[in-house]
Amino acid sequence: MKRLLADLALSLYPKAWRRRYAEEVSDLLSSRPVRMRTVIDLVRGAADAWLHLRSVPGAGPVRIPLAAVLTVAGAALSLLWNPGIRDVASLHGAWAEAASSGGVAGTMRDSARMLFAAAGIIAVLSMAPLLRTCVTAMRHSVHGPAVRMTARRVVVTTLFLAAPVGVAVLLFVAIAFLDWGYPVGPLGTAMIGGFLAPVVLALVLPPALIAARAPALGFDTRSVGAALASAAILDALAWSCVAVPLAMGLEKASWSFVAMVAVSALLSVGMSALVARSVLERSRPMLSGLNLA
Repeated sequence: MKRLLADLALSLYPKAWRRRYAEEVSDLLSSRPVRMRTVIDLVRGAADAWLHLRSVPGAGPVRIPLAAVLTVAGAALSLLWNPGIRDVASLHGAWAEAASSGGVAGTMRDSARMLFAAAGIIAVLSMAPLLRTCVTAMRHSVHGPAVRMTARRVVVTTLFLAAPVGVAVLLFVAIAFLDWGYPVGPLGTAMIGGFLAPVVLALVLPPALIAARAPALGFDTRSVGAALASAAILDALAWSCVAVPLAMGLEKASWSFVAMVAVSALLSVGMSALVARSVLERSRPMLSGLNLA
């Protein structure tokens, strides 16, 4: 576990630094026991490297780390949901107005819930082929040590992230389908997936990016990216379904509520698209993948 934390700490360093020093530091970590003090020193060193980025040989323009962007986006979605979106008067007023116009509102609510659920399921299941390949690679001595090490890191990282993914899924099911917790009403249950699905996609990202470092895992990594792209499209379609009853009940909703829903939708779709794009851009499929026969 401490070695995994050390690897994650290394990923916090600027790209130029990693390109020049990461392999050397990784070899050094492999040659001695990793302690929590080592992890803390690596994190402190990452902060120092970003503060003095211009002194790193080969450093280009400053770029915000992907992990930081996704962390801020996820936190923003959480704040937009509560207390921003959970406006009881607007939630119930807009829905009551939309429902009075016929059964379209109910259909759109059900469609949004199913599309958000499908996005999350696709994201989770997208890792199955990659994990199967990694487990097989770990068992076959014919593969190089670098591939086996990468495969092991993918499996360990996936197991580490399984708990938060499970919490997000259970929270979505509880609110969207079991009407658990805060009284968000039908419109709220239609939207909740848009705040949780991007988080699930983001949690799938770390093991996929680790796998992208090994060209031999390129085909499976790219399939993860394609599945995440499909999930991002479903996320956008689900938000379009949410927009229908909201537009029908616009007169009963406050302007601040509508604005926050719009910002939430843009942030949700943008976050999902960024995750998919990151995997697709960094995967490097080879003409022939691992020969696991």
